[in-house]
Amino acid sequence: MPEPERLSYRAVAAALGSLLGPVPDERAPREVAVRYRHPSPRGVAPLLDVYAPARPRGDGASLLIVHGGGFFIGSRRMKPARLLASRLSDAGLAVASLDYRMILRGGRLDESVDDVGAALRFWRAGCAARSLSRERVSMLGLSAGATLTLLAAAAPDARLHRVVSCFGLYELDHLHGPLASVLPRLLFRTRDRARWAARSPRGAAQTASPTLLLHGTADGLVPVSQARRLDARRRELGLDTRLVEFEGAPHGFFNDDNPHAARALEEIRLHLGET
Repeated sequence: MPEPERLSYRAVAAALGSLLGPVPDERAPREVAVRYRHPSPRGVAPLLDVYAPARPRGDGASLLIVHGGGFFIGSRRMKPARLLASRLSDAGLAVASLDYRMILRGGRLDESVDDVGAALRFWRAGCAARSLSRERVSMLGLSAGATLTLLAAAAPDARLHRVVSCFGLYELDHLHGPLASVLPRLLFRTRDRARWAARSPRGAAQTASPTLLLHGTADGLVPVSQARRLDARRRELGLDTRLVEFEGAPHGFFNDDNPHAARALEEIRLHLGET
């Protein structure tokens, strides 16, 4: 059994601080605050922004981005989501960045995953109207959004073309410390660590979609060992998985333009299959 992993409060502060400031060469969404489910549930409104590429790829590929924020905070307009939407729409992808319900804002884990699934169904249903392919819809999650992405991607009707999971929390039962022990109790509505393990991305059902895991070796919020264990489990199951580690990169390395982010963007473009 691996040693318990403790959450670094210094890393929390650093990640929050890096969210400040503008996105260089930011692209504005073409469609703003599109409602993806009716009626609207209480809490965070089910909205997404759509970034249309100036030069679309010939295969009609598109990507949904699920923001991070520790399941408590965040939105589709967070800095890393805007940075990725800008860079990947420049690469020819149609991109949708979505909001979902969070702790103290309309829901917990089940509601968050349900919202991500609803956004995916809405997006796929509208692909033809946007001249996009229903078969080449992919999803990318950041931090808490990566956790939600992997859980939503495992649903039978998800049928994603590709999945990208960036510095996600894959074992909610494995972090220890005051803050880390409160989070799973709120998300799962139980103190039972066995249930935390079974419902975390590593213990839950796996998506069969080809999956790219990106993680920094200096991540003080979610140790890279979690990504390594998820990678190992998926490989044992014979699932198409690739883990790329970024030496010295902290949590949230998409919070600004930096060499780690630039290299990670290239890995994402490769995984999504540029044409």
